Amino acid sequence: GLDRAANGIDHMRKECVRASTADALRGFEGKAGVHYFGALRLLLDPRWQFKGRAYHPPPDPFNALLSFGYSLLLKDMTATINLVGLDPYLGCFHALEYGRPSLTLDLMEEFRPLAVDAPMMGLVLDGKLTPDHFTVTGRTERPIELGSAQMPTVIQAYEKRLDDVVMHSPSSTNQRLRRCYEMQARIYARVVMQQRSEYEGMVA
Repeated sequence: GLDRAANGIDHMRKECVRASTADALRGFEGKAGVHYFGALRLLLDPRWQFKGRAYHPPPDPFNALLSFGYSLLLKDMTATINLVGLDPYLGCFHALEYGRPSLTLDLMEEFRPLAVDAPMMGLVLDGKLTPDHFTVTGRTERPIELGSAQMPTVIQAYEKRLDDVVMHSPSSTNQRLRRCYEMQARIYARVVMQQRSEYEGMVA
């Protein structure tokens, strides 16, 4: 159940300090993700057909919803990274590949649950989005997609969430969530410039 998922995530958090390579660290992160998305599955009506996080392409309505939300986060985080003066393609955790914005993906990770998963789950649990709002396209590259009529609802939920005031744990100050994007990017920049010894992520 949910307790087992929470314990599994906590175990991976403690064990990941043993990772000696980036690939090993990604392994711990992947196992924690299985526990996390398994917990989300328990909260969803079976009609969503969600069995866990899957993409390239998303095979079910909830994965399609998450991917759409993450695309909004990716756009905003890339803009933030450019504002701070960093290169979105030069990250440290996601493998460097041509055309992959590795740093954007790195800095997105801590904000996925905060900025996307939470408001998307809110829409689903409140009944504002249902599986019937998604279209089965029959296309291999995008077998299921959110209906255009519901896109404004999803975008508004995401934008509203960014205006929420949250505790920015590295600075111990209350900030709007959208402001935290920039604050975290600037912490990363200071680490790169050797003005700070280590990166500290946000803890909700």
